[in-house]
Amino acid sequence: MPFRRMESTRVDSRNGGSAIVPFNRLETSSRDLVAALSCFWHSDPLAALREMLEEMTGQRPVILAPSGESAIAQILLSLPQQEVVMPAYLCGEVRRAALIAGKRVIYVDLAKHSVNATSAEFAREAQPGRILLAVHAYGVPTDIEAICELAKSRGCVTIEDAVPAFGGRYNGRLLGTFGDFGIFSFQHSKRVPALRGAAIVVNNSQIVDPVKLAAIKVTETKRAFPIGVLCFAVAQNLATTPWVYRSLLLPLLPMRDLPRRLMRRIHPPPARPHADAPVPNPGAQAGANPQKPQPRTPYYTREMHPYQAELAQRVLGRWNEIREQIARLADTYLEVFRDTAIETFLPPGCDPAGLMRFPIALPGKHQEQVLELARRRGLYLKVIWDRPLPAESEYPRFPNAVWTTRNLVLLPLYRTLSPESAAQLAENVVEIEREPS
Repeated sequence: MPFRRMESTRVDSRNGGSAIVPFNRLETSSRDLVAALSCFWHSDPLAALREMLEEMTGQRPVILAPSGESAIAQILLSLPQQEVVMPAYLCGEVRRAALIAGKRVIYVDLAKHSVNATSAEFAREAQPGRILLAVHAYGVPTDIEAICELAKSRGCVTIEDAVPAFGGRYNGRLLGTFGDFGIFSFQHSKRVPALRGAAIVVNNSQIVDPVKLAAIKVTETKRAFPIGVLCFAVAQNLATTPWVYRSLLLPLLPMRDLPRRLMRRIHPPPARPHADAPVPNPGAQAGANPQKPQPRTPYYTREMHPYQAELAQRVLGRWNEIREQIARLADTYLEVFRDTAIETFLPPGCDPAGLMRFPIALPGKHQEQVLELARRRGLYLKVIWDRPLPAESEYPRFPNAVWTTRNLVLLPLYRTLSPESAAQLAENVVEIEREPS
């Protein structure tokens, strides 16, 4: 999935000082980026990473893939079912992976005032012979056990997208190990940023033999040292150091959307096909439409390199430390928002250490109002998915997804963010919520 833009949060404390932090900092430090070059002296970092993941997941077979979306397409290509049911509010690359695999996409709405579709929403479309793609958006767990039980009773297959929820737990069990297949990602912006790559967790070997699944290719791939994304990571680590960030990048943030707006004027995005329209397999299987090109982006064509596996292992080596800090930050937000009208979307029993971002909504203020009021204070908050996946004409069928798209705002969570900065940010959000609409 494409790199997410670096945005910032500026927090003015009550004593007149300030805490200025980037919205995201990599969990892979510059020291990690250098130390991972030791991959050239280690026997098989890729096998070592698979073994580490298999230990985490309870010795389930693990298959490495170029990216999260490529992993989803790879699984779908291995399945005979032709219809995939997924939430209407989701990363567009997941939908694209389904279309690349030649599947028909069917959407379900989100639960009310939620970031996820639950078993109640999936029940409306869980017909025999379909694939249910459940997602833990932003690391917030859906009721995955109930979804899997529903799928089993209806004769469906489940794919559990745990890309934004790596390391999170539900009822004490690791997310990504409930569905027939689970997906982890090591994309640049994720909790374990190995610069790209993903893992398929095979939780049900009776559906597809893991050996056969590993042999399936969405398109032609090659393995090469990730020099481009490595340079990007080095630049981001430099840019998000406090002095550089405050002195050089922060003044440029108001112009961060200008290139994208200009490109949209020059090359307007094509209209998206209807959600129910079947799309032929783009060439990975016999009988495909030869006129439709195969995906050529690195997210499909570049296999994980040993360097990336070494990098992932270094992050996993301090996993407990990362989880503890993320939990502290999430608890800080929750404490400041306690007894306010701010909605946090976290269900009872949610594992705060598994969150990728902290989602909120401010009742009475839609997203654009919140962002504008924040900008007036020098705060740069984050929105990722700016519209639901179905065609606009279908929006009335998905009111909760539309509401979430128009109201959700995200707050940062990463290891080097201090609880003090998180608290100051949250206090500013509370003040925004209390301003007249």
